[in-house]
Amino acid sequence: MSRQYFADVLSEPVNSAYTTITATSETVLIPTALTQIPANEPRAGKAYELLVGGTCTTGLAGTLIITPRYGLVIGGTSLGASPTQNYVPSITTAPFLYRCLLIIRSIGLPGANSTVVCSGLWSSGGAVATAASETSVAHTTVGAAVSVDTSIASGLWIGVTFSVAPSVIPQWHLWRSLN
Repeated sequence: MSRQYFADVLSEPVNSAYTTITATSETVLIPTALTQIPANEPRAGKAYELLVGGTCTTGLAGTLIITPRYGLVIGGTSLGASPTQNYVPSITTAPFLYRCLLIIRSIGLPGANSTVVCSGLWSSGGAVATAASETSVAHTTVGAAVSVDTSIASGLWIGVTFSVAPSVIPQWHLWRSLN
């Protein structure tokens, strides 16, 4: 007989928009308090999913880098940054959707002895009535899985770095365990 899994929402969506991102340095997409992973909760094969939606306004031409991290702050363990991707300039309140999957590959002794992989995709609208102008930025763990410490409380920290100040407003999130 096969296993039956039930997806579980780990944190309820907040009933208001999050802080507007206007920085040109690496900035958290949504607070890690909303993407927590309790100590010793992960197990081998566990899958987490983060969905974030909102609006994005861009000015001059620039670039976007997405850096997922396992940890509660910017100094967490990098899970593989995206390539530097150009985004569509002069866009006003285009919708965006970001989806990220974090997979626990193995669990080891306390310390950075467990392994994870992570992949994600940012997709935001481009110029209206202009073919192929969507901004799309993908990232994935390249090569072997990344070693992390699952024996301490942590979280999925998603950093976004814009080269020219944008106005990104995350309006909702969904953080859940897929199994």
